[in-house]
Amino acid sequence: MTDDYLNELEQFWDEFAEEYETIQQESPFPIAEKLKQFLLQQAILPAHSFLDLAGGSGRYLAEFQDTVGHYTLVDISNEMLEIAKTKLQDSDVAFVHQDQERFFQSATETFDVVFTAMNPVLLTKEDLLAFTAQSHRWCLIFRLVQQTDNLFSPYEETDTKPNLMENYKQILKESGISYNSQDFTFTYSEEVTRDFFEAYFEKELSLKKINQIAEKIFGLSETQLNFQTVCYQLIYYLVPDSPLVKS
Repeated sequence: MTDDYLNELEQFWDEFAEEYETIQQESPFPIAEKLKQFLLQQAILPAHSFLDLAGGSGRYLAEFQDTVGHYTLVDISNEMLEIAKTKLQDSDVAFVHQDQERFFQSATETFDVVFTAMNPVLLTKEDLLAFTAQSHRWCLIFRLVQQTDNLFSPYEETDTKPNLMENYKQILKESGISYNSQDFTFTYSEEVTRDFFEAYFEKELSLKKINQIAEKIFGLSETQLNFQTVCYQLIYYLVPDSPLVKS
């Protein structure tokens, strides 16, 4: 990646940091809590050292730090790190302002657990293997894999983005690295007004089409319940030379 691209990327996340944190705080899903419970059940946590790569505003720091001896949070955005610092408790945490590629190149230690959630730049085989090389025990990759609801999803464009989790699995398989995966599914319902529904689609559909759909869904009612389902997936694996890997 060029310096110009990295500067633009950093500027984007700096400007988005406060809005991003608001979105995280407003989420009704106890994602970090459920993930922590699972990691404790699997004896992945507690850990002496933990790397949170592209850790953003510290969503997982807030939940995980009491189970970690030394926590390292790396992010390209200084504004994200400043928000993350407000979540620091009485813990040993290092905040590293660095992009992923340079962190990989400059790293001088490995960690018991390396973790990344919704990482937008963990894309290639080289990225994944460099991520794996940061650990001497566990590697964890966490992403949203499905999001549906009964009101909006049927009328939205199909997502054509590559399935990164399936790509990671294929790379790990080709590299001879055994892995496991675990899904975390959450449901939530909220009341949606007809006005909000129509405004949501105003840039994507014609007014005639919007009115037809709204009439079908709402009829004479001004509100309807929207039932949401989100599914996150965790890929977790031991690095091949870990003493925990059985020969």
